[in-house]
Amino acid sequence: MSLWLILAVSAQLLSALTVFIDKFILVSKEGIKSPAAFAFYTAMLSGSVIVLLPFGVVTTPTYQILFFSTISALIYIVSLLFLYRALQELTVTDVIPVTASAGALTTGTLAALLLTKDIPLSFLPAFLLLSVGTFLIYCFCFSRKLFLMTVVAGILLGTSSFIAKLVFDAADTFFSGLFWLLIMNAIVALITLAPARFFAIRDSLKGSSSGAKYLAVLSKALGGAAFFLSAVAISLGSVSIVNALGGLQLVFLFILTPLFVHRMPDVFKYELTKESLTLKLLGTIAIVAGLAILFAFQ
Repeated sequence: MSLWLILAVSAQLLSALTVFIDKFILVSKEGIKSPAAFAFYTAMLSGSVIVLLPFGVVTTPTYQILFFSTISALIYIVSLLFLYRALQELTVTDVIPVTASAGALTTGTLAALLLTKDIPLSFLPAFLLLSVGTFLIYCFCFSRKLFLMTVVAGILLGTSSFIAKLVFDAADTFFSGLFWLLIMNAIVALITLAPARFFAIRDSLKGSSSGAKYLAVLSKALGGAAFFLSAVAISLGSVSIVNALGGLQLVFLFILTPLFVHRMPDVFKYELTKESLTLKLLGTIAIVAGLAILFAFQ
C-alpha cells in the first residue's frame, strides 16, 4: 500500500475525532456558540506554523504561491462558516456524508479538468464508489436550506484542497508550501473575520468555559495533525483520491458514536436512528468496496 494512502486514511481518523469535538463545542451550553468565532480561532491556530521559520525550510514565496495561498485561505474560512453552522443544526453523521461527497466530486472534477494524471483510469471505479457511498449515508431527512449549506461547505473544502495541491506543486519544498497555506489562514482571518465579527469573537471567548477552551485547542491540534497528514498525502499522490477518502470518516464515526452517545447524550443522541441506519449502512458498504478496489491497485 502506498505511503500517501496510509497517511490519508490516518488523517480521516483524526478528522472524525475533530468533528465530534467541534460538534460538542458548538452546541454545548458552555461552548463557543458562534460559528464565526470558532472559525476565527480555528484559522488563527493555523498561525502556529510560524515555528517552522527558524529551521530554514521556508523559502520566499512567488507571487503565484501567495495568490493561491490567499485564495485557498479565503475559501477555507468561508467553508468553515458553513460547516460549523450545519453542525449546530444537524448530526455529524448527516453533515459529513454530504460535505465529503460534495468535496470529493468537486476536487475530482477540478483535477480532471486542470491536472494531468491526477486520477489513473484504474482508480475511477474506486473514486465513484467512495463519492456515491458518502452521499448515500445522507438520509434525506433535513431541510433544503441545510442540505445546500452542507453541499456548499463540501464544495468549498474540495476547492480549497485542490488549490492547496497547486501550492505544493509550485513550492520549492513541502514545508514551504505548508507554511504559506497555513499562515495565510491566520492572516486572512485577521483581515476579514476579526473586524466583521469582533464582538461575537470576544463574547464567545468570554462566555465559554475553561473546559470548552481546552477542548477547542485539542480539536484544533487533532485537526492540524489531520491537515498535515492530508497535505503530505496530497503532495505525494492524488488530491482527488485523498478527498474521496473523506467517506472513511463515516466508518470511523460509526465506531466512535456509541462512545460519545453515552458520555454526552444531549449532544449526540440523534446520531444514529433506525430510519437512517439502512442508507448509512449501504453507503458504508460502498465506501468499503471503493477502498478495496483502491488498495488492490497499489
